[in-house]
Amino acid sequence: MEQQTPVILVISHGFFCRELVNSVKMIFGDAPGLLSLPLEEGMDPEVYEEQLNQLIDSYDGNVFVCVDIMGGTPFKSLAKAARTRTLYGVAGVSMPMLIEVLSNRDELSKRELAAQAAAACSEMVMDLTEYMEKMHKLGTGE
Repeated sequence: MEQQTPVILVISHGFFCRELVNSVKMIFGDAPGLLSLPLEEGMDPEVYEEQLNQLIDSYDGNVFVCVDIMGGTPFKSLAKAARTRTLYGVAGVSMPMLIEVLSNRDELSKRELAAQAAAACSEMVMDLTEYMEKMHKLGTGE
């Protein structure tokens, strides 16, 4: 049986997830099945949890979830949702990570996608100090 392309759901505190999705679309282009669900300031955590469950169920659980940080309300809501269904995802979502997920969601299982996204993201974080110092020297002729 062929795997159906999962919906990518980005969840976060505030509108970070919505704006991250918008920014990724500027680079990646049209990305069907890329959604966001922000936890709005002052929102009741139970209301957010219910919205998350409804969204996951509307895609028969075929979602891959990218969450901003571990431990917060979006993460806790996702953890509760995972008690009754098999879910996959990553925490610490960033633009490079989300592009990696979108680029590979058709070829990899959701389990493989989570491992690939986490590994790729760790390679994309770097200290630019040395590079910037080199650029400064080039610009100043030192």
